[in-house]
Amino acid sequence: METTTRVGPPSSGRVVAVATAVLMLELTLVLVGYALYGATRESGPGGGYGAALGLLPPAVPFLALFGGAGAAVLVLPALLLAGSLERRFGRPAGGGGNGAGAAPVWVVPAAVVVAAVCALVAGLYGGLSPLAALVVWPVAAALILPAALVARLPGRWLLRGTALWGTLAIAVAAALGGLALGSGVLEEYRPPAVTRSDMVGTWTDGHGGTLELAADGTATADGVLDPVGFAPAPGEAVETCTAHGTWTLGAAAGDGDRKLVTDLPDCRAGAWEIGGEDGRPALRRWDLDGEEMVTLARRR
Repeated sequence: METTTRVGPPSSGRVVAVATAVLMLELTLVLVGYALYGATRESGPGGGYGAALGLLPPAVPFLALFGGAGAAVLVLPALLLAGSLERRFGRPAGGGGNGAGAAPVWVVPAAVVVAAVCALVAGLYGGLSPLAALVVWPVAAALILPAALVARLPGRWLLRGTALWGTLAIAVAAALGGLALGSGVLEEYRPPAVTRSDMVGTWTDGHGGTLELAADGTATADGVLDPVGFAPAPGEAVETCTAHGTWTLGAAAGDGDRKLVTDLPDCRAGAWEIGGEDGRPALRRWDLDGEEMVTLARRR
């Protein structure tokens, strides 16, 4: 006599575990895309696309933390809501009654509703503007929906398969990004090639401060903006410095000609990143979060 074993919906704990894995995959792919985007633009110091990808393994605990929180606070409620909608308007959810096995047709509106609640909370209590909260809504829905659709599936090896295929997807995405940069499909940003003679002259920060670099290696700062740590908030007072010292090119941490190093006793700025473009170089300082703090442009 043949017997059939009915597979019920996965437990809430398993839903959270699988959803965490899917959210970690989604967040990692977003980081890979952001690293690729950053490689094509002038940004804070970081060593380029490869260095940015090298930060992904240390970020795994944080991805797991955010993924787990999102799975418990967003994905599981979306599936519970989907199960409630199915019981109310469609066939009853099978199994343990936790809504995890709800049909996909109900998971979609449930994810949209939960994302809307997330955006509303972010707007009311997170200090987001109405426009920013409106942007959060579809972004949150796009993160919740795939995780919810996968987590609702039965299967003994679902969690292991999600981790395996997710890791493969990340590796493929990272490789494709590197291939796009290496083949020239995407143009990687490179700082302009400069010589000492290109640096000689007067540079201004656009706020009245100047940095004069002489051919003999001496440097004079006059009221140059001199923030430290993090970029100042709009309207926040910023210290300036006036000093006399020396300068040299390309003598900082093996970065070649990418840095201009100044030795000015009363200024906290020691190294300036050389950015801009060929023929129009710029000297920049970045804060700890990679935000631009000061830019010096050559006076013409």
